[in-house]
Amino acid sequence: MSAIKKHLDTLSRLAVLIVMFVLLVLVSPSFGTLTNILNVLRVSSLTLIIATGIALCMLVSGIDLSPGATIALTSILFGRYFQMGHSTGEMVFGIAGILAVSAVIGAANGFCVAKLSLPPFLATYGIQQIVRGLAYLLTNGLVYSGFTEQFKFIGGGSILGIHTPIIFAAILLIIVGFLLNKTTLGRRIYAVGSNRESARYSGINVTGTLMMSYILSGLIAGFAGIVYTSRLNCAEPTIGAEFAQQAIAAAAIGGISFKGGHGNVFGIIIGALMLTLITNGMTLLGIDSDWQVGATGVIIILAVLIDRNTAKKKV
Repeated sequence: MSAIKKHLDTLSRLAVLIVMFVLLVLVSPSFGTLTNILNVLRVSSLTLIIATGIALCMLVSGIDLSPGATIALTSILFGRYFQMGHSTGEMVFGIAGILAVSAVIGAANGFCVAKLSLPPFLATYGIQQIVRGLAYLLTNGLVYSGFTEQFKFIGGGSILGIHTPIIFAAILLIIVGFLLNKTTLGRRIYAVGSNRESARYSGINVTGTLMMSYILSGLIAGFAGIVYTSRLNCAEPTIGAEFAQQAIAAAAIGGISFKGGHGNVFGIIIGALMLTLITNGMTLLGIDSDWQVGATGVIIILAVLIDRNTAKKKV
């Protein structure tokens, strides 16, 4: 019984997800086909990957607005290595470069938050603007496209009928779930998010934990960028403009608290799927795409209100 109480928030969100799915199947029976379910999972996989990184920042009561800009800059910096005519070794170099630069951007976010004590929203917004500006400056109107088949397989292939983005998202979730639940760093992340001062008095390196959370978020954003650029078969400075908002919404819907210290990987999965189902549902109902963008904002506000009310009940 205590285990059910502990996971009541997640179970309630799962129930809502199931109800949403059933309603959509009733509206459109084709929605419940295996092909469409796999397509929903594929569409939600990118949001899920980015939301997992942002969730690590939210768990330490922070936020990260820079993933979209990170994806744009890193894909521009290394997009040439994925074009036709380049070797597999060059592709590997490009992938490693994306991950390395993304980690550096994450470290810059962490430095501003942990060392300079800047508000996470303003710090990561500032880094986002700098990174996006660099992406525009470096391209000078140049767009990379025409990638090799090996690289396109990363985001556009399938294994045993399952799209590769779904597989990569699942692997990432397993790794992050293990990190949060079975490692010292995971326990420190929850402790710092729950009460930063208490964590510091108990001997936890708060600055180091904050830095690592933001570095991991940057690294995961780079990973998402590899998958997305591969699937898009194009690298340009405008990509990823709304990725952070969608991922934050998914994490919030999934129960990752804006105040930190509460939430889990399973909740992120539910949040990303719910957000995708909401979008698909509005499309099925013929609702204009502009309204769909506005709906994401409403969802974030509702998630904040639910988070605040849940926190009050626990006090």
